[in-house]
Amino acid sequence: MKLFLIFILNILLFQNVIFAQCCGAGNPISVSTSDNTIEAKKMKVGLNYRFSFSDTYYEEMHKTTLEFPTALKNSNYNYLNVNIGYGITKRLSASISLGYYINKTETFKSDLFGKFNGSGIGDLDLSISYKAYVHSRKGIELAPYFNVKFPVGKFDCEDNGIKLPISLQPSSGSFRYSGGIYFYTNLPKRFFITSFNIFEYAQRIKSYNFNYKYGNTLFLSADANYKALESLIVGIQASYEYKSRSKRENNQELYGTGYQTISLTPHITFVAKKNTFFSLLIDIPVFHKVEEIQFVNKFALQLKINHNMDLNKKCSTK
Repeated sequence: MKLFLIFILNILLFQNVIFAQCCGAGNPISVSTSDNTIEAKKMKVGLNYRFSFSDTYYEEMHKTTLEFPTALKNSNYNYLNVNIGYGITKRLSASISLGYYINKTETFKSDLFGKFNGSGIGDLDLSISYKAYVHSRKGIELAPYFNVKFPVGKFDCEDNGIKLPISLQPSSGSFRYSGGIYFYTNLPKRFFITSFNIFEYAQRIKSYNFNYKYGNTLFLSADANYKALESLIVGIQASYEYKSRSKRENNQELYGTGYQTISLTPHITFVAKKNTFFSLLIDIPVFHKVEEIQFVNKFALQLKINHNMDLNKKCSTK
């Protein structure tokens, strides 16, 4: 009887994959308060924490309820990311980052199913950026960049003998390639603007449990910032994310996987001794347009600590 229940639940969870975008596998996109370039011979070390929570289904552009054996009550994840960047030359810089999910949890409405959890190492990111245009006097910077995500973490995970849906896998299980442009400009009266624009392509997964391709992703953002004090920066980012439908084997498009989201991200940054930055952000989706029915993000809270080190600085001698 137990084996029969596990078999049925595996089938239902497989069907449930198409209804959840909230806990997508792999490292989440997060760019607000980020600086995509690093000065020559300097190193930047960062630690990021992110908490995300979801409890709402959408049908196209409206909230809805879903009566389904594996309908979700809520979902959440706690995520850590460590990153190191280095300025190779005045224009060229590179960075590496590794993500870790403390937990990825989906709680079902039915007490029969309870909740399922995934945890572990996510993806390894390698990025390179180049300052193609710099106007120091006007404070303008334009830097294209390229990123590769390596699925080094846990994948094909199970919970008590039940195959976890792809939304709960710590790693994406897929090599993903993205390119984009970072823009920065100073404005009068202590204002400045940054913008990240990213396109990502995911390679097909062919693993023990999955033959799956994530949809392509387009992410656009504009971030308005104000330097209120020498040690305090406040701002708000507006972002747009589009994801095309995911595909199964034979390029069969999956029901309920394509979506569009517009989010606002207010944030505040404290600067300590000019080289350490403490940031607090909250992502608030203000518009959802989903294909069919999907479980969508409600909010995400993020804490960032970044420290810049000058490797050219000489040690003092007596």
